[in-house]
Amino acid sequence: MVIVAGLTGGFGSGKSTALRVFQKMGAFVIDADKLAREVVKPGKPAWRDIKARFGEKVFYRNNRLNRQSLADIVFRDRKALQELNAIIHPRVLEEEKRLTRDYRKKHENGVVVVDAPMMIESGSHKWKDVLVVMNTSGENQTARLLKTGRWKKAEIEKRISAQLPLPKKLKLADYVIDNNGTLAECRKNAECVFREISKKAAYLKLSGGRV
Repeated sequence: MVIVAGLTGGFGSGKSTALRVFQKMGAFVIDADKLAREVVKPGKPAWRDIKARFGEKVFYRNNRLNRQSLADIVFRDRKALQELNAIIHPRVLEEEKRLTRDYRKKHENGVVVVDAPMMIESGSHKWKDVLVVMNTSGENQTARLLKTGRWKKAEIEKRISAQLPLPKKLKLADYVIDNNGTLAECRKNAECVFREISKKAAYLKLSGGRV
């Protein structure tokens, strides 16, 4: 049986590390961030909607979306962020479901893992079979993101505050991957969770989909 797992967590929580582990262990992975970049390519419906709402100032001269300019707007204005999410999230969800359907047509068994930072906020976790949440302290999130050199502390704080607080995400989790230790520990924890999900998929197959 094919089981669909949602993977989420806060900004800088280590989702990418867990996703690489899942993929190495045989999961078919769907990266919602990559899908979000696809749906805003020039000429696509989401691209047109963003241009209508935010204007030319968030686009380069070649008509490609200037993601940083857009981020500078929406992470200072909660209403603007909600409007942007309303444009992008439904299109991303359509692609997630399409890719999952295509996988199910070709495979009787397996694990599909959808990685999305705003999965719970958008409500797209509701169609997943299980939900996996990364557990990382705010201090560790900030420290790791600062270490990359890509973000300033104020920007990190704005992005984290735009997401649902971690305790609320953990309440909805079927599985939790702790990432407050070393990278090796995070990978080991992700491996354990993937084995549990695989066992659940095997059980559901034997029981005919009954829990």
